[in-house]
Amino acid sequence: MELIMLGGNILTMDGKRSRAQAMAIENNKITAIGNNNQIVNMANDQTKVVHLRGRTVTPGFIDPHNHFSMTVFEPVSVDSRTPPLRDKKAVLDAISATASATPKGKWIWGQSYDTRVLKEAEPLTCWELDEAAPDNPVCIMDASYHALYANSDAMAIAGITKRSPDPYKGTIVKNRKGEPTGYLHERAMDAIHKITMRSMIDFHGEEVVGDLVRQNALMHLSHGVTSIGDAQTMPESAELYRLADSQGKLPICVRQLRGGETFFGIPDKMAAGEYDNDNVSDRLRGGSMKIFMDPVFPEFGFFKCHHDGSVSPEGEIYYEQNEVDKLVLDATSKGLQVAIHCIGNRSIEQAINAFERAINEVPDADKLRLRLDHFMFPTQELIQRAADLPIIISHQSAFLYNIGDVFEEGVKNYGINAPAQPMADMVSAGATIAAGSDFPCASVAPIDGIAAAASRRHISGRQIEPGQAISAEEAISHYTNGSSYAIFRDDEVGSFELGKRADMVVLSHDPTKAHVDHIKDIQVEQTYVDGQLVYSKGAGQ
Repeated sequence: MELIMLGGNILTMDGKRSRAQAMAIENNKITAIGNNNQIVNMANDQTKVVHLRGRTVTPGFIDPHNHFSMTVFEPVSVDSRTPPLRDKKAVLDAISATASATPKGKWIWGQSYDTRVLKEAEPLTCWELDEAAPDNPVCIMDASYHALYANSDAMAIAGITKRSPDPYKGTIVKNRKGEPTGYLHERAMDAIHKITMRSMIDFHGEEVVGDLVRQNALMHLSHGVTSIGDAQTMPESAELYRLADSQGKLPICVRQLRGGETFFGIPDKMAAGEYDNDNVSDRLRGGSMKIFMDPVFPEFGFFKCHHDGSVSPEGEIYYEQNEVDKLVLDATSKGLQVAIHCIGNRSIEQAINAFERAINEVPDADKLRLRLDHFMFPTQELIQRAADLPIIISHQSAFLYNIGDVFEEGVKNYGINAPAQPMADMVSAGATIAAGSDFPCASVAPIDGIAAAASRRHISGRQIEPGQAISAEEAISHYTNGSSYAIFRDDEVGSFELGKRADMVVLSHDPTKAHVDHIKDIQVEQTYVDGQLVYSKGAGQ
């Protein structure tokens, strides 16, 4: 026997939600689960014994909606998060400091400038960025990842001028003189985003890029995340993964959800089956397509519900019903899973309509695990429709903590008859649910999402719709059972059962026993992939 774990509180997350004290692993797989007396006798001279001393063990957490490839270059980028940076000046100072140490002409990339949480923060302008970095093109991502801030050099390289019209489903924000301010929304940001990623890959080279992917994977492992779905895999994203995988630097499993050639581009090539080679290795997998159904700017795709029972379309959508239907029908006819980003009730309805049509018209489409990703503002009717179909709701509960007030405002402003982030209602309806992060838009740590789902606690300290809380055990099942199903790994991981792979997380405390307001403080102490220790708190990696 290679490894046995003794004296623990092991949450198997099997069909009975049973618990055990001990577990045995051989050839990377679970060979026995039981009490200490049963397992200890399986040890021999070569067995590594882990004494858990009462600590809790769960299956490795799985994040089916993560933007891993978008954060690979964070260690060599400007950290523009607000907070912890206190205001726009602090961000510009950080950019200036980076520019002073950066070769002339090299792109400067920054992450997660947030005007939503830091209310006094204002959009960055190209003129401010020009002053901070006069010799470099600059691209600073908005925290929503649906917009960016560019300086004049960056816009010139992308061909954005005063005469440039807004692209379809995108906005080049301009001042009163008609000059681009550098604030670009949705598809208007695509060209600069793509050029920035390409420049980072080319500048750093294959070896460094592989190391950066591995470093990002180790950060995820430190939070207990052992598998992810990259929820918008562009050609550059796929290149990052293939480089790292070929160098043996991909210690987590990645399922690529292919989108268009640019971040918000139409995924027509994927729907046509052009990326049938994404199943690269055991670590790097494909077979899924991503569609954006609604934007963040100017507003999510809503139906406003009026007192007289009528509804009116509000906000924006990326596709009309016939357009999204065609993409879904084309993809499912080729056996592809489809995940649709849908936030507002209008976009959710269109996504469900498209899935319902595919299930009715395409043989075996009901087996493709079609996904509604985000599902932030459903009505009660849409919750039940989703629950009644063979589809998955892939949501991100950690958003409750940082922008739960946005959900409350949306429900109120648009007359939606379901409460903000209605998790308990989704569970009661019998929906198939997976949980993820949408990192970097929300916390990457599953513990934060589990805490938010159980406590409904907002960053302000107040609770958002406390009646929609679910148990910590139910939330853990979403990050294990549900999410492994969402990325087609449920036969391998997601629960501790004989023959499954030994992806495991050792926690300092049991989330199912802790007070809901203390779950957020629980630490990941160890993470195992295939029975191998890949992260240990306090140890150098």
